[in-house]
This record gives sequence, structure tokens and C-alpha cells, in this order.
Amino acid sequence: MKNSLQSLVGKEVQIYPGDSQKKRGILLEISEQGFLFKITFYSGNDSQYEVGKSHFISKNNLLSFKEI
Repeated sequence: MKNSLQSLVGKEVQIYPGDSQKKRGILLEISEQGFLFKITFYSGNDSQYEVGKSHFISKNNLLSFKEI
């Protein structure tokens, strides 16, 4: 499974698909601690998902994402 996740590095993914606030980002890095994304689109107004900024999501969270 780790190899399939590694194949997504550098690709744009939908973060939390199915969420009412749409989020997309480029998966920059996968580490033992979590995932680093560069946010490319966000339909909400929460500043933690600011377009153009990096955003880290811990592996402790119930993260889901899929390739666009």
C-alpha cells in the first residue's frame, strides 16, 4: 500500500472527497508523521486551507484523498 501512496506524490488529489467544502492539493510528501499538500483549490473560508500554502495532515487523522 505504501508504494501506491508514493505513486501519488507530485499529483493533484481531492482531499476528503465527499466533504461539503471541496479541497484539492498537490501531494508533496509522505512521512511517518503524515502528509504534506500544497493547496490548489478550496471552496470554503477556513484559513487553514489557503490556496498556494502548504498544509500538513497527520496520519492520526482519518484522512482520505483520491487522485483527480
